[in-house]
Amino acid sequence: MVAVAALLPACGAEVDRPSVVMVVGDTLRADKLSCMEGPEGLTPYLDRIAAQGVRFDQARSHAPWTLPSTASMLTSLHPEEHGAGGRLGRFTTLDAEVETVVKSFRDLGYRTHAIVNVLFLDPKLFGVTRDFETVDQQVFETNVDVRAAEATTRAALEWIEANRDDGPFFLLVHYFDPHCVYAPPPAFRQRWATPADQQGEWTFGTRPQMVAIRDGELSPAAATIERAEALYNGEVSYLDAQIGRLDDGLASMGQRDELVLVVTADHGEEFLDHGGFEHGHTLYDELVRVPLLIRAPARLKPEVVGAPVRHIDLAPTLCELCDLPVPGQFVGRSLVPLADGAPELERRPTLAHGNMWARPQTSWTSAGWKLIVREGAPAQLYEVAVDPGEQRDLAASRPEELTRLQAELEAVERGMTALRRGEAAALDPRTREVLSGLGYGGEDE
Repeated sequence: MVAVAALLPACGAEVDRPSVVMVVGDTLRADKLSCMEGPEGLTPYLDRIAAQGVRFDQARSHAPWTLPSTASMLTSLHPEEHGAGGRLGRFTTLDAEVETVVKSFRDLGYRTHAIVNVLFLDPKLFGVTRDFETVDQQVFETNVDVRAAEATTRAALEWIEANRDDGPFFLLVHYFDPHCVYAPPPAFRQRWATPADQQGEWTFGTRPQMVAIRDGELSPAAATIERAEALYNGEVSYLDAQIGRLDDGLASMGQRDELVLVVTADHGEEFLDHGGFEHGHTLYDELVRVPLLIRAPARLKPEVVGAPVRHIDLAPTLCELCDLPVPGQFVGRSLVPLADGAPELERRPTLAHGNMWARPQTSWTSAGWKLIVREGAPAQLYEVAVDPGEQRDLAASRPEELTRLQAELEAVERGMTALRRGEAAALDPRTREVLSGLGYGGEDE
C-alpha cells in the first residue's frame, strides 16, 4: 500500500518517485572540502559526490548552530518564522503550526526515518524531526562519548537494507562528527594532526573548555587552536570516509543511481578567523557558509553553481526533484533551474540570525555584500564577492551600500508576516544536564 500511494500523483498518472537521502555533517566548514579550497586529499569521497552531482559553492545557512539551522532546511522558513532556536538557557521549539517537508513526503506514502546524534534534533523536545515516522536518536551526557560516524553509517545502511523494498523513502542521516570534541580515529589523527599530536591522545573542545571560552575565562593561544584545527581536519577526513562508505553501500544495493542524495552541514566552525573559536556566536562565513551537494543522476547533470543559494531553498528543491507539490508556507525557491544551468533571474539574498551565545546578531547577504548588525555595536559591512574572509569592514567608507542593505534588511524584517518565535522548550533537570554536558548549559538556567 505504501509503495502504491507514493506512485499516485493528483492527476492519477503513475509517477516513479525517487528516494531521498539527506546527509547533514554537523559543524562541517565549506572550505574544508578539497574541491572547495580545502586541504588537498582531505575529502576524496565528498569530492567524488560533488563531481557526480551539483556543487553549490555559495550556499549559506540561516543560523550558526544546529537547532535553528536544521529547522530552516526542513521547513523552508527562517528562524524567526519557524520558531526553533532561542539562546543558552531559553531554547525554543518548532512552532506547532509549522510543517516540515518530511510531512509532504509522508503524505505521498514515503517511508521516513531520521538518524540523529544531538538532543536538539529530538522530535519531542524541539520538534524539528517530529514529522518523521521513526527517529533513531542517540544522545550522550558529554560531547566526548557520542555515536561515532562509523556507527551512524552502519545504522543508515541497515535501515536502507531493511526498507528499500517497501517503496520510496526519505532518510535523514545526521553525523555529529566533526563537532567538538576533536578526537579523530588513530589513522586520521596520524595523517592530519600536527607532528606532536600524531601519536598522542591530546584532544580539544571538551565541555569545560567550551564553557570557559564562552565565559571569557579561557583564551586559547593561536598555537593551541592550530593544533585543534589539525585534529578537526582529521575529523573531517573521517567523516568523509564514512560518507563514502554510505555512498558505496548505496551502490552495492543498487540505490545510488536511483535516488536523490543531498550532503550539507548545519553550520561551520571558527578557528580564530575573527578572533574567536567554535560556533554559535557570530554570523561570519566560517560559520554560515556551508557545503551543499545534490546528486540526482536521473534529473541533474554535473554542474558547479556559483550563485548564492540558501538552506531555505533545499526543501522546495527536493519537492521538485521528487514531483511533490510545494507547500504554500515555504519561502525558499527550488534550486533545480540553477542546477540545470539556467541564468539567475532573481537574487537570493540570505537572512541569518539566532546566535546561541554572545551578542545577538542579524546578517543580510545580498548582491555580493554582507551587512552584520550586532546588538550594542556598530554595523559591519563586507564586500564578500572580493573579500570572502570578511576582513575589511567597509561600513565607514561605503555609506551608500550600508544604507541600501540596512533598508533591505528593515523591509524584510517588517514583511515577515508569518512571524513565529517558538515557545520556550520545557526541559526537565535531566535534559538540562545532558545539554550542559554537551556544552549547551549556562545563562539564565
